[in-house]
Amino acid sequence: MSGPTPKVRQAVIKRDQSTCQWCGCHVDTSSGWYSLQHRRSRGMGGTKQAWVNGPANLVLMCGTGTTQCHGHVEAHPIEAAGRGFRLGIGEHPDMTPLEDWSGFRWRLEVDGSRTALEVAR
Repeated sequence: MSGPTPKVRQAVIKRDQSTCQWCGCHVDTSSGWYSLQHRRSRGMGGTKQAWVNGPANLVLMCGTGTTQCHGHVEAHPIEAAGRGFRLGIGEHPDMTPLEDWSGFRWRLEVDGSRTALEVAR
């Protein structure tokens, strides 16, 4: 499996309101140049498990895997894990909350929606 389908990408952009979930800045997705963070890694060589490229495992971010917020998350895995942007082997994306830029916690659902949980701060 190569990556998220266009339908999944659009669901994530809509759910995240074209906003970087790490810092809160607007992400211009109109050109097709935007970044989705896999909360739980695809692993070396990828995976055949469909949920890895599903909405619950993806988060809209500014930058690339080496720049801006996406780069920061990749370079600081412990900090990212503390907010649910990086998940370990036993964690499931639809069961592990994500703390967005405002400090609000969400459960990201497999259908592309999100459920409000609580304010973390």
